[in-house]
Amino acid sequence: MIKMTQQELIERFDAQTLAPTIINTADATHYLVGGEDELGNFYQLTAPNKRPLLYFSLDQAKTQLKQMGLTHAHFELCSAYDEMIGIEPQIADKSSIEIRF
Repeated sequence: MIKMTQQELIERFDAQTLAPTIINTADATHYLVGGEDELGNFYQLTAPNKRPLLYFSLDQAKTQLKQMGLTHAHFELCSAYDEMIGIEPQIADKSSIEIRF
């Protein structure tokens, strides 16, 4: 995960080098907001002091992206279930859908 401020992310979204993304893990109660590049690297939104920003609902995460001038994002739900029980994952360990707001 690469940390970025809001302004840095907005510049990357405008340049279309990152896709707006919200990530939630199946066992966590928080959502991460940021962008993902074409290689799958995630750039997490951080406060000016570079501390990660966490959101406690999907609505809070969408509101943050709306405030940044966005109207859509990829929503990824990640699960480490196979890894936790010692099985090699047969498919990708995340599901992704496009959401509009």
